[in-house]
Amino acid sequence: MILTIPQQLDQIRADALQQGFPADDVERWIATAIPCGTLTPGGDGPVVGRFGGTAMVPRGTQVSGLPLVATIDCAALPRQATDLPLPPDGQLLLFGYPEGGDYYSQGSALYVPAGVAVEEPPEDEELDEDEDEEFLQVCQSYPQGDIHLTIDVSLPSHTPAHLNPKLIDYWSSKAPISSKWGGVQIGGHASACDFQGNDGPLGVVAEYAGKAEQLGYWGGSGSPSPRVEDWVLLAEFLCSSEMRPGGAALYWGIQRDELAARRFDGVYAVVDWNP
Repeated sequence: MILTIPQQLDQIRADALQQGFPADDVERWIATAIPCGTLTPGGDGPVVGRFGGTAMVPRGTQVSGLPLVATIDCAALPRQATDLPLPPDGQLLLFGYPEGGDYYSQGSALYVPAGVAVEEPPEDEELDEDEDEEFLQVCQSYPQGDIHLTIDVSLPSHTPAHLNPKLIDYWSSKAPISSKWGGVQIGGHASACDFQGNDGPLGVVAEYAGKAEQLGYWGGSGSPSPRVEDWVLLAEFLCSSEMRPGGAALYWGIQRDELAARRFDGVYAVVDWNP
């Protein structure tokens, strides 16, 4: 039986109280819960897009040299799947590569409105031979095929100052990150990673986007906000060890007002990977 979000929260609350956590701490923790869409190659959930394949974009659109991770059909994604102001229709394309450095964004997003004619973009220029081989191996390890959706509860995996850190540890043991390897999460809180600080990956996104602007790498139409509360997690891609030794996590962040305005040039992505 698939539980609704309120049913999932009731179960999480009951389990935490049974473990002896103070009721006030549990309620503060539960209040941070937001929905997210877990996108996997298999499962019983509805099909909401496709992993991999060829990026289909409007004529004349310049795409990054990053590989296509997923194409999401926004009309097929239920509104209750996230708390994000996503477009009601059209296609959302996520591009990314699990390797960071020099404050360049390691991911991008492209929104194609419904009804717009699309075509294959021109082929990228040749890469260095050694780099090309590694790049192709990683890209070929990306998931392929239909995307199946599961709507999940998302709770923090980092430790905001007002939450009991033991509850975060408890949640990590109840919802292991291993269950999401090789999939994409839309919205919600970012999964656990090695980035330090109470703000987790979005804190790094806000910081690095600001540095990217200073260095001339920022591609957005406006300046990135330094305030982490202005940013939301658009998506995350958890790369298994078959894709990257030891695994890696790719986080796409965007300012909420930029997302509402459909300005996806304001996406900035960071990678958590320790080779």
